[in-house]
Amino acid sequence: MIEIKHLTKIYPSKSGDTVALNDIDLTIPDGAIFGVIGLSGAGKSTLVRCINMLEKPTAGSVVIDGEDITAVKAKRLNLLRKNIGMIFQNFNLLEQRTVAQNVRFPLDIAPRYSKRSQKDSPVPFRVDKARREERVKELLELVELSDKANSYPSQLSGGQKQRVAIARALALRPKYLLCDEATSALDPTTTKSILALLKDINEKLGVTVIVITHEMKVVESICTDVAVISNSKIAETGKVAEVFSSPQSDIAKELIIPDLIRAIESEGGKKLRLIFAGDEADAPVISGLALECGVKANILYADTKNIDGKSFGHMVIAVSEEDGQLEAAKAYLLRHNVRFEEEL
Repeated sequence: MIEIKHLTKIYPSKSGDTVALNDIDLTIPDGAIFGVIGLSGAGKSTLVRCINMLEKPTAGSVVIDGEDITAVKAKRLNLLRKNIGMIFQNFNLLEQRTVAQNVRFPLDIAPRYSKRSQKDSPVPFRVDKARREERVKELLELVELSDKANSYPSQLSGGQKQRVAIARALALRPKYLLCDEATSALDPTTTKSILALLKDINEKLGVTVIVITHEMKVVESICTDVAVISNSKIAETGKVAEVFSSPQSDIAKELIIPDLIRAIESEGGKKLRLIFAGDEADAPVISGLALECGVKANILYADTKNIDGKSFGHMVIAVSEEDGQLEAAKAYLLRHNVRFEEEL
C-alpha cells in the first residue's frame, strides 16, 4: 500500500516559488488500478515522480509498505525503487538497443547485493545471463512482442514501443507500476489495446497500477479508484463508479461531465439532474413521467457509461414549474428510487 501524507513540493525560483503540490493526502490500496486526473499543470506528473523519488518532496512523506521512502538513505532508496516500475508518455527506449536488449537492461544493470542485503531486497539477486534471457522471453510473450525481439525501436509503432516500455518496467518484478500519461501519444485504437494490457497485468500479476492522465476515457475504462487533483491539491477521491456518477467538486464536474454542466446552464424550465446506476440506467423514466404523471420533460442532456461492467449515467431534464408539474416529477422520481438533484 502507498500512503502519501501531507506531501508538498515547491520549486523555488528568482521570480517566485511555484507550488506544484500542496499538502496532499492520498492512500493507494494494493491491487488497485488507481487513476489521478486533472487539468494540465495541476500537479499530476509531479505527484507520480514524488512517489518514486525522481522528485524529492519539500515536505511530507511517501510511505510504501510501511516504509517512508523520503527518509531513507540513497543505497536503501535504490533498493526500494526496484519495486516500482515506471512508463512514460514518450517511451524513453534506448534507440541503439534491440527490443530484447531494452527489456533486459534493468536486469543487466541490477547491482549484486550481499547475502545480508538480499534478505531485505524487494527483488532477487542479479541473475545469470541464461535466466535473464528467459525473463526477457517471458515478458515479450506477455506484451505480445515475441516476434520483435531483434527489432530496434525505430522499426516499431507507437503502441509497440509502449509495450516494450511496459515489459522493461516489469523486468524486476515490481509490485507497483507508475504510468505517466502513458497513452496520450497514442491513437484511440492503440490506447485501447495498451489499457487492456495494463488491466491484464494488474489481474494476472497482482501489480498495483497508478495511472496519471487527463483523459477521462482512460479512467472509466480500467481504473478502480480515482483522485481528482486541482491547483496542486486533491479535490476529490473515491471509487470510479461513485465519482463518475456523482462528482462533487467543481473541477470533477468540469472534467467528467462538461456537457452536462452546459445543459444545466442553458435557459428554459427548472432543471433536474437524474443520476442512474446499474439497472436504473435502463428504466423508462421519461415515458413514465409523461404517461403516469402527465409531465412534459424536455431532455437537455443524456449520457451513459459502462464502468466495471455496470451502466452509469446522467440526464438533465427541464420541467415547467406551472400546474404542479415540477412537484409531480420529483414525487415520481422518489417513488421509483431514481436519484436526482434540483439544479438552479
